[in-house]
Amino acid sequence: MKNRILSAAALLLCIALLSCESSVSEKVGEKQSKECCTTSTDKGSASAKIPDESVYNLNSTWKTQRGESVPFNHFQGKVTVAAMVFTHCASACPRIVADIQRIEKALSPEEQKQVQFLLISMDPERDTPERMQEFAGQFQLNTQWTLISSTEDATMEMANILGVRVKKLSDGGFDHSNVIHVINPAGIVVHQQQGLSVDPAETVVALQRLLRPAA
Repeated sequence: MKNRILSAAALLLCIALLSCESSVSEKVGEKQSKECCTTSTDKGSASAKIPDESVYNLNSTWKTQRGESVPFNHFQGKVTVAAMVFTHCASACPRIVADIQRIEKALSPEEQKQVQFLLISMDPERDTPERMQEFAGQFQLNTQWTLISSTEDATMEMANILGVRVKKLSDGGFDHSNVIHVINPAGIVVHQQQGLSVDPAETVVALQRLLRPAA
């Protein structure tokens, strides 16, 4: 009788220990699962955050030469070469476009695919999608190029952010500074090429640094 009682007690103890191990295992697995999910979410949130000084914090909407309406942060996530121009400009703006094309040609075909070229109109009244499309054809701009135009307020806000001096003249033209901007995928201006017919070597190096895979 005594032996039967001892055997039954031993059996109950084994069952209790197995139940405890199962419970602990489930709790550890649940904790690891939660930690995994939390870590993944936190990383995603951090990578999506736009820096305070990013141009992509602008809330303005722009029309492209293809007739699309897009927010300015539509261009986020890719290396960008940008300049402010207007399509009726007969002197400086064609030279700015030519300077950007020199930068484009200095890149390898693979590098060119990773860069978007953005012409931002300072003349929203006349730079309609149709006119910008005509301008793109005139200068044989490929599909890596986008021309955009918005309201006068959005245009001046953009000029202030990029540090471009823009003054409208009585004849409908503009007095403006000539600047080409290199913008990283987060919207930070990392390099500016000032003036016309400038050697693009420094600008090309700045672009290649952004395009180079992280070590």
